[in-house]
Amino acid sequence: MATTGRVLLVGRHPRVLDRLAEALRREGLHVRQETELDRVNTQVDGSTIDVVALGRAVTGARRQTIVTALRARNPALRVVNGLAPITPLLVAQIQEALGAGSKEPPIVSAAGIEHGDLRVSLTLRRAANVTVDLFRLDYLYRAHEERVYDGPLDRGEHMLNTRSRVTSGERFLVIRADDQTTVRTVA
Repeated sequence: MATTGRVLLVGRHPRVLDRLAEALRREGLHVRQETELDRVNTQVDGSTIDVVALGRAVTGARRQTIVTALRARNPALRVVNGLAPITPLLVAQIQEALGAGSKEPPIVSAAGIEHGDLRVSLTLRRAANVTVDLFRLDYLYRAHEERVYDGPLDRGEHMLNTRSRVTSGERFLVIRADDQTTVRTVA
């Protein structure tokens, strides 16, 4: 991940933004936070940021107004729609966005959960050192995380066992293959 990335975090929940900002700063990124949505349109210059990360509560016309205003000054602006208030997941989404401009083809070509939710299926275009994390936000809004795999994998298809079934709630995979980050929502 680039350590010179400039990130704007926009959301309604200061605690979530604070945790995320701290994690991103530890990664060497320049971070600005904003909970006043109207202020983003009038006081943030889109040319001073590389990525805008929008929380799930920023929707509809307000979301579009923010993106349009920022892109007017920076057409190359990358937009991240926060999947869930899980800090490591949000960090991975921003890392993926910052790496999106890379000329190197993505290492991960497919990822999902199969076989009764007991395995993660993963297809790689080339051999790489890989970590696979499974995140879940349950119906009570509690976050769960499982490290599914950490180590080298060859090119091709792989089936990686999970420790338990994770059938309820929203689920997400974060795959780090060498220096690339891939985030997938899984059904």
